[in-house]
Amino acid sequence: MSLFLRTYCRISHKEVHLNGELFYQQVDDEPFLKSLYRHLGLSYPKFFKMDEMSQLGFIGSEMTLLRSGTEDHADDGIALVFSNRSSSLATDGRYYETLRSGVPSPSLFVYTLPNVEVGEVCIRHRLYGENNFFITERFNAELLLDHCRSLFDDNAAQAVLIAWTEVENGNHDGFFAFITPTGTDEVTAGSLTDLYLRR
Repeated sequence: MSLFLRTYCRISHKEVHLNGELFYQQVDDEPFLKSLYRHLGLSYPKFFKMDEMSQLGFIGSEMTLLRSGTEDHADDGIALVFSNRSSSLATDGRYYETLRSGVPSPSLFVYTLPNVEVGEVCIRHRLYGENNFFITERFNAELLLDHCRSLFDDNAAQAVLIAWTEVENGNHDGFFAFITPTGTDEVTAGSLTDLYLRR
């Protein structure tokens, strides 16, 4: 089955590229994701309570979904398939420190599962389709696209938002793509990996 790319977004090195074009480059000293949030003019106060991985997923999904014609699909017709290398390790470490201090943080505990990031996106966009979060050693386009094919073959989705969201030591490595079973811009594991490897 052929798959097609409608929109993609790459977030890395304090830059955002949409469909290969530079969209935003940080010039201030504010934390990158908060600076980007303000640049986009979003109004979603819960963003500031999220951990960094969820903030990355939230912003990348926002930018991708709003340019993907999601209105063409039912609320339960858009699936989400996310992945990364470190799961929620950064937040796990922060939560562990609150445990050691004797005052565990419930607001951090919420984010000690990586699929909470997917939940935040689903809540924001009222998406009720299938969702998964895979932990892989590296960006694995073949796995993500195989899962898209499976969802389309089973009629479990009309479109899939796939994502790679890795946050480590303040560095953000995000890639988001809106995949459909029909279209004009055919995508393969090789071409998707090439897009990911470009900034």
